[in-house]
Formats: sequence, structure tokens, C-alpha cells
Amino acid sequence: MPSFVCKDLGMDCPFTASAPTEAELEKKIAEHARKAHNLNPDKDMWMKIKTVIK
Repeated sequence: MPSFVCKDLGMDCPFTASAPTEAELEKKIAEHARKAHNLNPDKDMWMKIKTVIK
């Protein structure tokens, strides 16, 4: 199951998420980015995010 840890991007944030598919995980990450970090991930940010998804 794909998982993500916000700290893996160098953020001082305890957020972690997992989902059955990468597409579902990306939705969770995008929602977290907007709510917690006031960010709307662009193409470059998604490239970085994808490098830390396990």
C-alpha cells in the first residue's frame, strides 16, 4: 500500500498517510497540503512528492 510521510520532504510536520492506490494517496496529500501548509502542489512539487512515496 503506498504511503507518504510529510517529514520526508523536510517539513516539520507529523502528517502521514496511506491508501490502497497512489491516486487515492495523492488526493489525501493534496488535501493536507492545502489545509495544513496553504499550498497547492504544482508539477514540480508533485515530482518531489512522488520521490518519497513508498
